[in-house]
Amino acid sequence: MKTFGSFLMAALVAVPVLAKEAAQAPTPVNLQVGQKVTVLLEGNPTTGFIWRQAGALPANAPVTVDLRCAATENGGMCCGFPTPTSLTITAVKPGTQVVRVVYARPWEKGKAPAREQSFSVTVTPAAK
Repeated sequence: MKTFGSFLMAALVAVPVLAKEAAQAPTPVNLQVGQKVTVLLEGNPTTGFIWRQAGALPANAPVTVDLRCAATENGGMCCGFPTPTSLTITAVKPGTQVVRVVYARPWEKGKAPAREQSFSVTVTPAAK
């Protein structure tokens, strides 16, 4: 029984406590058409929390967004351990766009996300 108690305590310590972070100003990102930037967002999808885009981009947006669990790119994730999500923003035409992502459990409708991050992206023409 002592071994089980130690295992249970280790499992409880491994689960992060998520606190609502204060709203931050969007992080500025400057790109030229054709460039992309990838940001790793810290998370732990085995707790049910996932990063997702907050609302769809307009059809004429100057950027595309790809969110992908980094674990699927290198062979899987380990239960209870942090696994980053990669957010890739690609510049497709000149303009500005705010990209907002939230870290939440998809089934908890109406509940504020545990974390959120915004990027204010400015896209300029490619240098010639």
